Amino acid sequence: MATHVPASGRLGGIVRYTVEVARALQRRDDVEVHLLTSAAAAGPLAELVGGPARVHAVPAVLDGRAGPLLPPYERFVLGWRLRGGFDVVHGSKHLVPQRAPGFTARTVLTVHDMILADRPADFPAAKRVLLQRPYAASIRQADSVICVSAATRDRLLAHHPQVAGRTSVVLSATSPALLQAHPTPVEVLAGRRFGLVVGDTTQRKNVATAVSAWARALRAHPEHADAVLALVGPPAWGTEAYGPDHAALAASGHVVQLQGVDDASLRWCYENAAVVLAPSLVEGFGLPAVEALDLGAPLVTSTDAALVEVSGDRAQHVPALDVDGWARAVADHLHLDAPGRGRSAPASSPQPARTWDDVAEDTVRAVLRRG
Repeated sequence: MATHVPASGRLGGIVRYTVEVARALQRRDDVEVHLLTSAAAAGPLAELVGGPARVHAVPAVLDGRAGPLLPPYERFVLGWRLRGGFDVVHGSKHLVPQRAPGFTARTVLTVHDMILADRPADFPAAKRVLLQRPYAASIRQADSVICVSAATRDRLLAHHPQVAGRTSVVLSATSPALLQAHPTPVEVLAGRRFGLVVGDTTQRKNVATAVSAWARALRAHPEHADAVLALVGPPAWGTEAYGPDHAALAASGHVVQLQGVDDASLRWCYENAAVVLAPSLVEGFGLPAVEALDLGAPLVTSTDAALVEVSGDRAQHVPALDVDGWARAVADHLHLDAPGRGRSAPASSPQPARTWDDVAEDTVRAVLRRG
């Protein structure tokens, strides 16, 4: 189920997850992969699964302005359409189809996080209404529940302890497209020392702490006055939260915001950043942290359970709201990245500890395991 994937195949972390799982499963000789897509994305996404014969589009009327009707369609109508056609139906974002007469497929749901249950105010009212109860019902129904981290599994079981026996942890991985991209300098950052925050700017991402810490570090250490903080991410989907220091830093050029950054530019950012900051209040997995580590970037994360889980002792961890602690970490890394200190060059051929073929293998194993 990939109706959330745009024709470009690019957007946030759940889109990357869906695209890379599909590609990795397609490489296997024991799985025949089909995609359920939006009508607009059906043609462009066919290459993920070997051709248009394995792509099934939802009605075109559900695209565009009718998008809010898509979750009810997927939850309450799709089961009738998919009767008898598939062995497994994998909901890669929030929902699996409600069972209809003749629907015999095993249902699998990937749970990326429990933010919809833990922090519902982060979401627009329409999304809460359309997704909260269907998401909970999908979790209860799914034959297999795949969590992207042990931290997410813990949050899931706090709400739905009855699914423990059907739940597996399958960690994600860095996109091969990012690892294989030829680094392309970002003009506004080239030749400057910079820190990097990757992700959207909604409140739970806690960009405000990173921005305020950057301001404090520059005030306390005038020798770092040339350094800039780069905020790289998709367009905001919720209420943005930049904090009180953002406007002044943006006006002075000490904060730059970049959207639509491709893999080549993102890889360059990771490989050339003085430090990557991941200050989130809560994450389900924390893909930017894993990407930073796989590309050799110095990393500071919050003490969120998922971020600590995926980065371990390879990163520095600071409580999310400790602005002074983040400011000290920023200053330390800017000092280490200062001219003449001999910072090592990034690896030319990154070798991540985990690949999407590993993710696919663990996913198949989880699907076949009976709770």
